[in-house]
Amino acid sequence: MSGTSAAYLSRFRLLGRLVPGTVWRGEIALPGPALSGERWPVIAIAGAEPGPVLFVNAGIHGGEYPAIEAVIQLGRLIDPARLRGTVVLMPVVNLPAFWQRTMFVCPVDGLNPNRMFPGNPAGSYTEQLVHALFHEFIMLADVAIDLHGGDIVEELSPFVICRRGTSDPDQRAQELGAVFGLPTLVTIDAPVQPGRGTMSFLAAVERGVPAFIAEAGGLGQLQHDAVTLLRSGVMRVMAHLGMLDAQVPSCPPPERCTAFVWLYSEKAGMFYREVRAGDWVSPGQRVGYLGSFFGEIEEEITSPVAGRVLFVTTSPAVQVRGLLMGIGVPG
Repeated sequence: MSGTSAAYLSRFRLLGRLVPGTVWRGEIALPGPALSGERWPVIAIAGAEPGPVLFVNAGIHGGEYPAIEAVIQLGRLIDPARLRGTVVLMPVVNLPAFWQRTMFVCPVDGLNPNRMFPGNPAGSYTEQLVHALFHEFIMLADVAIDLHGGDIVEELSPFVICRRGTSDPDQRAQELGAVFGLPTLVTIDAPVQPGRGTMSFLAAVERGVPAFIAEAGGLGQLQHDAVTLLRSGVMRVMAHLGMLDAQVPSCPPPERCTAFVWLYSEKAGMFYREVRAGDWVSPGQRVGYLGSFFGEIEEEITSPVAGRVLFVTTSPAVQVRGLLMGIGVPG
């Protein structure tokens, strides 16, 4: 399959050139003047028999290493001879953040890629990158899975997040999100943090592609149990889609949350957390506080809801309006 990477520019042209039962690995260019001269790693696995197209990416945030490793391992574990359909994998989307170990944003322009979907072909580097990812990959798949985890300063309890809705893509995404096998399934109907765009899965289901985010791991570590959770979840979804004959162990039904409440500080200071990811909290419970450099309590942080802490910031350094934690609210 040598020489095909240059042809893989749009509309999954490479897939038409793949021989059934083979794997293509290479680095590709993406459309967008700001992206010129760069190449992104892609693995395309063409099954021996026809079936759905599944797109799986990681590394929209460059410091979420278990998700990246899970995609790398999937590229070696999926056997094209036993696959129905096609799996397209992109291990790292936000390459500048990966190489510079930057949290949350792309260091080229300071934007969070997962607040920019569906992107802008005439925008900044991040907006062009998101536009290319969305239109060249996500929108051309039958199902899309965006793997994440806690970023470099976040402890996280594994969860899946989907859009809450009754449309066919929404219902399909919720079904597959539950099949993925993580302990919590969160459904939301609006961006968690509004910006110039929205999250990958929200933009995808709005345009008819069943999509969800799965999160495990964090703290800038390559936690192998989190890698296994994400890798196994993708395989479980593939089996559910009929892409694999393999028997994948089932998991208990997830705890379902219908709201995702994020807590921010009002002041800057040292953050002393009093809960961990996975803890259950009650309304009014103190979950931490902000302290000054003189040892004074500047701000007490309390939970406004009853729910489960799905992620919490572990770094003490918090600026004004700093993100502290996210709480999933069952419903």
